[in-house]
Amino acid sequence: MLLLILALIIPISAMGQGITFFEGTWDQTVNEAKKENKLIFVDFYAQWCGPCLNMAETVFPLPDVGSFYNTHFISAKIDAENGEGIALAKKYGVTKYPTYLFIDPATEEVVHESSSRQSGEQFIYTGHSAVTPRLRSFYLTENYEKGVHDTDFLLHFIQFQSSVYNSKMVREAFDKLMANGEKLSDPKIWNVFVENLPGHDNPYIQYVSDNYTAFYNLFGKEVDKKLAKETTYMPLESLDNLHDFEGKEFNRKMIVIDLAIKSKNYSEAAKDIDALLQDPATDKEELINRLEPIARAGLRQKESKEWFEECLNYARYIAYNKSDRKDPYIHQDYASALETVIKQVINGESKALPAFLGEEPKYGKKEYSMRHDKLKAKPVKK
Repeated sequence: MLLLILALIIPISAMGQGITFFEGTWDQTVNEAKKENKLIFVDFYAQWCGPCLNMAETVFPLPDVGSFYNTHFISAKIDAENGEGIALAKKYGVTKYPTYLFIDPATEEVVHESSSRQSGEQFIYTGHSAVTPRLRSFYLTENYEKGVHDTDFLLHFIQFQSSVYNSKMVREAFDKLMANGEKLSDPKIWNVFVENLPGHDNPYIQYVSDNYTAFYNLFGKEVDKKLAKETTYMPLESLDNLHDFEGKEFNRKMIVIDLAIKSKNYSEAAKDIDALLQDPATDKEELINRLEPIARAGLRQKESKEWFEECLNYARYIAYNKSDRKDPYIHQDYASALETVIKQVINGESKALPAFLGEEPKYGKKEYSMRHDKLKAKPVKK
């Protein structure tokens, strides 16, 4: 649904640069917006805020985002903890970062607000909502509270609440949507469910499972993907009661591993992880995604040296084999853990490095390289 809306807002192939942020005082920004007859878009950020930096580096520079925002707004980046940003943040009640405000320069009043890390598509929709009065945050919130719960309104309300990660309101509004007589089998409603309603603790997951064949005939593999995603951390007994779907058995194995770790039965967890690593049928990329938090937590615990070394080995496997070569975090985890074991040897806290570090990896790639998997070897000149 969101992609369809965006296709109507702006061509996907739109060319241009990212958002151009106006450089000047607040008064100058207001005057520029008045002169160009545009709303002001303000990104309130803090220098320590990770999501703020992520948006600045990955979303604001996108050509499609820049094309929309540069056309419709005078944009300003304001450090809420420095300079005149302190007074402006207080004036507009900014308490979390990032906060996105869309302000009418004539009155200097906020007409739309949003927040959180968003994808490029979500952020364009956020901007589109700011220039569309019936989609603005205040209009949606006020009318929802007044009892406006028709289907079209609720669809927009859910989209807004989802963009700011308010899962409680998304669930409440979706329940009202279904109370209107809407059907999950309707492609429009199904897409809203898939995109905006996370978690296994709602009746809709069970309903899809109970009617699996009917839904699969309508939506194919999307049914398996949704069930697999939302049952990642489902209680084992509840998962076992669901219809079989692609990814169910893998989720079950990972839940068993998580339970073993929580009960500190590390040897059992390691045995099960090794079985997945050596099984050619295992989706290794998905296994890597699930292993990352396990390895990260294991490297930070101090009660079991054996489990620490197992997790160091998992971190090594992930660093060697993860296809996303732009993700630095697992490499940082691996390097930090290596530094720890080296210091332990130097300081006499350990007699030797873990033996596996001197051996060829048992699973996956044998060499540590940042070279992308899709790159072929360079021909050797004869």
